Amino acid sequence: MIPVMALAALVFLSLYTLFIQKAMERELNEKILLVSQVHSLAVAEPLWTLNMDGLERSVQTIALHPEITCAEVLESNTLSRYSWPTDCQEVKQTDRLYTTELEFHEQPVGHLNLYYSNKPLIADLIQEVFIGALLFFLLATVAGLVAFGALKLIVGSPLSQLLRSIKSTEQGHSDTLVQWSSNDEMGTVIDAYNRMIEQSDLDTQALVVAREQAELAAETKSQFLANMSHELRTPLNAVIGITEMLREEAEDRQEDTEPHTRVAAAGRHLLGLIDNVLDFSKIEANKVDITPEPIMLQEFLEDVVQTANPLAKKNTNAIELITTNLPSIFQTDPVRLRQILLNLLANACKFTDNGNITVKVEQVEGHDVPVLQFSVTDTGIGINTEKLKSLFDEFAQADSSTTRQYGGTGLGLAISQRLCQLLGGHISVESEVGKGSTFLFKLESATQ
Repeated sequence: MIPVMALAALVFLSLYTLFIQKAMERELNEKILLVSQVHSLAVAEPLWTLNMDGLERSVQTIALHPEITCAEVLESNTLSRYSWPTDCQEVKQTDRLYTTELEFHEQPVGHLNLYYSNKPLIADLIQEVFIGALLFFLLATVAGLVAFGALKLIVGSPLSQLLRSIKSTEQGHSDTLVQWSSNDEMGTVIDAYNRMIEQSDLDTQALVVAREQAELAAETKSQFLANMSHELRTPLNAVIGITEMLREEAEDRQEDTEPHTRVAAAGRHLLGLIDNVLDFSKIEANKVDITPEPIMLQEFLEDVVQTANPLAKKNTNAIELITTNLPSIFQTDPVRLRQILLNLLANACKFTDNGNITVKVEQVEGHDVPVLQFSVTDTGIGINTEKLKSLFDEFAQADSSTTRQYGGTGLGLAISQRLCQLLGGHISVESEVGKGSTFLFKLESATQ
């Protein structure tokens, strides 16, 4: 409100100043014209008769006007100059000039030059603007006080009730309707607010019911996935075991073992998918236990890389382990950290052909407890920037063609991210299509 009033005052004063200035300019020009017309004959006669004393008195009389800084008479024949109170040549550059031709008995005798200044005009203008601004301020103040009193009288009480109701609602009270009834705009606003509060109560109750149903459905789904995974693992392990026995017997009889190897590989792949589903269901049900324990870090990392080597060799890849300034012992859950690293390595091996995969682990300086940064970098197919946002979503892969070509459920990265968060970290990814990807996360050593 105050900025609007200030802007209005500025606009008013600007227009008022412009108006007053134009009016005073017009009045000044008219006054100079009138002075010139009145005194031209009084100057022309002594100039014609060469009455220098009379000419001087006439010029001095003209110069008594406050606007005129210098009056000058130019005689036509001799081009003589008569000026008062100073030499008019000194003020020509700063003041305005009005020239009148002098005639006596219709005979030209010279010219009357009047130099005049607008300084008195500016002084009067400042005074007028000051008085106008003062009047405007007084009127605006009175109008503001009247408007404030009327506004307080009309909307003060219902607005106070409305604000108290809003604060009460913010504190969690749902029965804070405003008791006010009127046919004006404020009454309409309060009626709308009361209806909104009533609808909000209904929506809140519906949301509570929906949340309870969703929690029950999620718990039921997780329990179903856990039970299903368990029921599938038992016969699948039997199938894998029997297939391995048949393959060994075929080797002893020197028969073709390729069908047995293919069945066993497919069974292990399916078992891995079932393990992912089981892990995900446990994570969703908050049934994953984190058990930190001290681990020999260098030996642990070498064992993880050794475990992933067969996957790398399958696509003619090479895994390199780089460690920098590592503590000998690190406190964390080895099972979950191994699962995260193996998931990332499995992804890198799957999406890289005849390339390099680098596992880099280094200690981050500047912390009271050991903090390690893990990164897994590959030279594979890379990931489109638009797909990075949903990369860690459940059942998500880069695109449908990736699923068709490389397989998988899209749970590996989601599980790794959830496990990393349970360990106190967060996985981020940097990738460029055609050049590869880097997955990074930091972990802080757990307290003893």
